Amino acid sequence: MDGYQSIGGDTDTKPNKEAVRRLETEVRIHSILNGMSSPRVIVSNGSPPVANVPLNNDQSIVSHLTETEERNVSSSVGGFASNIVSTVSKAFSLLPPAKADDSSNSSSRNNNNGGDIGASEEHHVTFTESKPSKIDFLKDDLSQMTWGRRIGLANARKKWYNPSGVRAKLEMEETESPPEIETRPPKITRKDIPSLETAWAYFEHSTLSRFMVKDDGTYDKHDLKRAEPGECDRPTQLYHPITTPMSQMGDFGLGIGLYFSTLRSIAVLTLIAGLINIPNIVYFSGTEYSLGQYSAKSVLIKGSAVCTNEQWVPCPNCTESNFLEERFAISEKLVDGEYLTFALRNFCDAATMMTGMVNYGTVWFIILGILVLNLYLLRKEVEFDEDEQTSQDYSIRITNPPVDARDPDEWRKYFKDVFGAHSTVVTVALDNDPLVRALKERRECMRKIEINLEPGTPLDILTLSKMAAEVEMSRTLFGKILALISPGMPELFGRVAELEAKIRGWAQLDYDCSNVFVTFETEKEQREVLSALSVGSYHVKRQNIEKCRESKHLFRDKLMLQVKEPQEPNTIRWADLNLKKMDILKPMATTTICSAILIFLIALLIRTINDWKQTYAALAIAAANVTFPQVAKILTSFERHSSMTGIEISLYFKIAVFRWITSAIVMTIITPFARTVNGDGLIYSIYLIFFTEIVTTNAIQLIDIPGLLQRHFLAPRAVTQDAMNRNMLGSTISLAERYTNMTKILFLALWYCSIYPAALFMCSFALFINYYTDRFSLMRTWKRFPHLGTGISTFSRIYFFTGAIVAMSIISAYYWSGFPYDNLCDNGPDNLPDPYKDFTGNIISENESKHEYVAGEDASSFRYCRQDLLNSGRTVNGKIPFPALSIWQAEGDEWMTDSQEEVVNIQGWTSVGIMCLAISFFVVYFLEKVKKMFQNSHKPCGEDQGINFGDVDSKAAYVPQVYSNVFSFPLLACDASSLDAEAFDWTDPNRPHGYYDLTKDAAELITEDSTRHEHVFSKISYVPACLSSSQTK
Repeated sequence: MDGYQSIGGDTDTKPNKEAVRRLETEVRIHSILNGMSSPRVIVSNGSPPVANVPLNNDQSIVSHLTETEERNVSSSVGGFASNIVSTVSKAFSLLPPAKADDSSNSSSRNNNNGGDIGASEEHHVTFTESKPSKIDFLKDDLSQMTWGRRIGLANARKKWYNPSGVRAKLEMEETESPPEIETRPPKITRKDIPSLETAWAYFEHSTLSRFMVKDDGTYDKHDLKRAEPGECDRPTQLYHPITTPMSQMGDFGLGIGLYFSTLRSIAVLTLIAGLINIPNIVYFSGTEYSLGQYSAKSVLIKGSAVCTNEQWVPCPNCTESNFLEERFAISEKLVDGEYLTFALRNFCDAATMMTGMVNYGTVWFIILGILVLNLYLLRKEVEFDEDEQTSQDYSIRITNPPVDARDPDEWRKYFKDVFGAHSTVVTVALDNDPLVRALKERRECMRKIEINLEPGTPLDILTLSKMAAEVEMSRTLFGKILALISPGMPELFGRVAELEAKIRGWAQLDYDCSNVFVTFETEKEQREVLSALSVGSYHVKRQNIEKCRESKHLFRDKLMLQVKEPQEPNTIRWADLNLKKMDILKPMATTTICSAILIFLIALLIRTINDWKQTYAALAIAAANVTFPQVAKILTSFERHSSMTGIEISLYFKIAVFRWITSAIVMTIITPFARTVNGDGLIYSIYLIFFTEIVTTNAIQLIDIPGLLQRHFLAPRAVTQDAMNRNMLGSTISLAERYTNMTKILFLALWYCSIYPAALFMCSFALFINYYTDRFSLMRTWKRFPHLGTGISTFSRIYFFTGAIVAMSIISAYYWSGFPYDNLCDNGPDNLPDPYKDFTGNIISENESKHEYVAGEDASSFRYCRQDLLNSGRTVNGKIPFPALSIWQAEGDEWMTDSQEEVVNIQGWTSVGIMCLAISFFVVYFLEKVKKMFQNSHKPCGEDQGINFGDVDSKAAYVPQVYSNVFSFPLLACDASSLDAEAFDWTDPNRPHGYYDLTKDAAELITEDSTRHEHVFSKISYVPACLSSSQTK
């Protein structure tokens, strides 16, 4: 630290409190007399006694103190430094010497005491220059506030809007002094006075993403520095939904940056594909195809394959079972003792060589575009990674450590001795998942009990048990039924008692080391370690030591380490970090089966609604696409994954399959074949789906009704600040949901582009709207995303984009084979029976519509022939009609024209070739995965930026923590009292990090020294490079 000198020593003794106070007073008086900036004295746990004293820039003194030794201090410091040294020595000389059996662990305790429940406190005294006053979020400039906050603050004094505000005002008037800052959960309930102003500040400074600006408010928009949630030391601003450059979208996480890059690229890709299809649009909308489609129900389906040129034709041998009710008719009167039968014929020739080849070219253009998109996204991945330095860039994860390798200093020494690398942060994760989950649930239950009790109520066991008994005895029948739905005081207290019994047992066990996270000071060190230790998972699992590059790489001279680059810290699910494969696969199989059943049931529902009214079917599909992701989230919540990436990929698969099936495939299946090109048939339904996606879905997202309800109705009525803040967390949206929304629209366009080429334009327009709508929601209404990596983007590109291309090529061939979609084959005029030749009169269709028929001079006779190769369910010579080819026409029932047969054969065989290419791609991809099991698979992403970890603005250590629906911030699953605030990626402006420490909860329950165990909680050791060099000196 420039301008400071460190004075201290590695001692296990505990300073005398009175001596420390004298030291603090002497330092402050001296600073005032000498005109120096007032130092701040900090006494914290878990670090050696160190005193940082302001010095001139050219002065640096390092002195280590023990109980019997006092180093001479440079005379340039004068009497001031000597007094400091003398007083520090006195403070520690009043204590007995350290125990001999503890000396071996002194270094470990200096940096970390997180694993020992109830470990004795170790103090260090730090004199630092006073930090600038923290920024008061309540004094934000009005012009920098969101409109929601402005409206909220404008109405904050009105009782109808903010009942909590009126109550808070009265309570504050009754309170003689301001409430104390809670450093730990209270032993007696306190009066919680919620503030709507504080809640809105929480929304804008902790929920929404912000970037740091200079003191004068200026910034470089092409080099924005993301601020951590709750950043209060430096001024910040909200990201702007419109003007934030694409190059800075990686600030929200690599996954978010790649999503917006993909979204914009697909919009451009489909726009160009639409331009390619303009000849088809012009042909379909012209007089040559369907007399200008004069009767089309919407101008937006003109230019599609909708056939409005329909005529009734004689069909002597046809029966009503062969046709839809609106496409079969009989004469109104008997003719020669029998009713004449007629069928509706489509006189539209769509499958010309020109239209077929335009669509064929579109298929290859999309394939080429997806390949280029892959290369583009790989480049953007590097750009985003280099633009935003994060902890992941400096860290490794060791997944097979020895079970007793629980000392962070042992790992730090290993990497220092073997690679010469400085390990700034070492996190040793223990296999204590059940204990952590129990502590989290206990804290949540206690908080729920606390907020429902009157201020001043003791929270001891006897008081709570008495109150629980009183409530249970006084319950009515209705109260008992209500308690089954919403647990009350007896249920919560009973659960607390049960959890405390389990915690007392689990906390007496020693837990094995399961994972180790090491964050180095430089990217170079991380890359060197990964390159040296990555030898393939197969060799590591079998400990083929001969594959180790150098013998010194073996940990403890015998163990090959399995190392990889970890996910970002805020994506790690610490309570599920130590899962076995079966613990992951079993719940996934169950939830996948449940999803499949739901898809089937919803498909049946959509079919029923479609038979009733098409418009409502499109709305039902849109509603299902909005609601199913919420159901999928509930199902996925029963799964267990070690990172948020696993959760998102599982969610992506469920939602994508659902949306692809309901939006595209189901409509193809449930729509009768003869209604494919009807004016109000399949194409019109697709148009309605696109319309709802463009208008309805985006309008609902922008309005954000659930978010408005939470922020403007529920939050002002919350009784605690935590509850008020939780209503300001923003709408919970997953990245998987946004990806599936994009792929759904793309899949819909590719699936139907052969018969509805304008769908490509609608897809492009919808994605452009989504691009800006999602940017607005991301920066103004959504809950902050975890900083996901490339997992979802890679999964989407490999599997779903490939699948969409294969589906497009296959279905296009089938759509071309079905024209003219009327199930009629021409017998020729010579085969027309005599009664039909001179018939003129009314005919009545099965839906009781009356039509006039006039026999023409060249009238032909037609017969029923099934033209549907896709849904026919039949076989030809015992073979399934795949791919779509002209050879599948039944002999004597050929309906295809010569040009149509040529188009279908080209597209059909091409679809086989594309499918083979896709299979080959997956085989190669799988073989690459297998290959990585036997060799070094580490490939650095981008160039080394040459920035030290200590200089990264938005850095965070791998601190074990669990998220809660009751608290606004995570609960800590390790003793992080020795960590600086910069080690966390969040800051609560109202409480210190220690308030969220679960290890202290366990220490309060385990009071007997004999039952305390050292290896209970994960341990974290944070040694900045500057401190390490100081110690070395």
